[in-house]
Amino acid sequence: MKILCNPKPHANVRCTVEAPTATTPADYIRAALVTGASGFIGRHLIRALLQQGRQVLALCRNRDSLRDLQHPLLRIARADLAESHSYLPYLNCETTVFHLAAVRSLPGTCPQEMHRVNDTATVELGRHAAKAKVVKFVYVSSAYIFGPSDGDCRSEKDGYCRAPTLYNAYIQCRVQALTQLKKLAEDRLNLVTVCPTIVFGPDHPSHPNRVTHYLRWLLRSRVEFVVEGGEQRRNLVYVGDVVRGILLAEKFKAAGEDFILAGTDVSPRVLNRMAMTLAGCSLRFSVSLPGSLALALAKLADTVRGYDRTAGYAAAVKVLTQEWRFSFKKSNSVLGYTPTSFSEAILKTLRFIQATGTSHGEISDSTVECND
Repeated sequence: MKILCNPKPHANVRCTVEAPTATTPADYIRAALVTGASGFIGRHLIRALLQQGRQVLALCRNRDSLRDLQHPLLRIARADLAESHSYLPYLNCETTVFHLAAVRSLPGTCPQEMHRVNDTATVELGRHAAKAKVVKFVYVSSAYIFGPSDGDCRSEKDGYCRAPTLYNAYIQCRVQALTQLKKLAEDRLNLVTVCPTIVFGPDHPSHPNRVTHYLRWLLRSRVEFVVEGGEQRRNLVYVGDVVRGILLAEKFKAAGEDFILAGTDVSPRVLNRMAMTLAGCSLRFSVSLPGSLALALAKLADTVRGYDRTAGYAAAVKVLTQEWRFSFKKSNSVLGYTPTSFSEAILKTLRFIQATGTSHGEISDSTVECND
């Protein structure tokens, strides 16, 4: 399978994701309301819900962003999470709410905006959902809330992270929101929380995925750039697995439980090696920036640009220099969740990149083992 030699921006390519098989038709008759519908995971979730034959109401701030997802069972409505009147008419006792809307953690993002949407508005949505007695409130958070791993993999039993990880505004607001939602679950909110690790896979031009975007750059440039040796392991999970985990969690009966949706613990160096091998490419050269130098440069950049220290480049570098390893044992034993093999997930992503014309090389069908 040849990869195009002249990379162009990917556009107008439909992303597909494998929908889980319905065990009982009754499991999937209820309507679904999806916030953050135009986001990376949201698009894949909507496709899976539609493949189950469910009525789906997709809420997003810009209806045109979902124009390519036309379907007779799909209704798209404009709503802003911070404006409760925009979504209140859609909450009812026959609907499952899948809450994915959030401000992403990108250098330069205003911490106040993160807290306004990811914390305050999220809890407000939970309160209104409880009053409306929705069937289920599936909250898609982040495995980052359990903190970096120090030796062993982190799991749900370790609890939410506190200092020193709270230098990061994104983690702060995620922890605060879930703490408040748990209190609502003790009352009448039928809450289940899924916590994906670092998600990757086929993306869309309107909402590019960070890992997939990096793989495009790696295959074009063939230059490896890592921080502090690039041996820090992080857990990466394929977007199709996350969608399956979300739908499995919806069927879980008890309220207030958390489930980590993890994949494989892998270092940047191993990720780079696997991607280049499967693409039939070789690196031109590799650059490793010492962690102390990277942090100093990041702090300088934050100062020059006026970024808040909890949401700037320095916070991002601190995340890069830590290990983020997670266990999916609870999700596997309780929900029956099992992730795709890492080599297969990377191969699917590389084939998508090839199909959109944004890389060089030749995709290999051989299996590459991940030994990290």
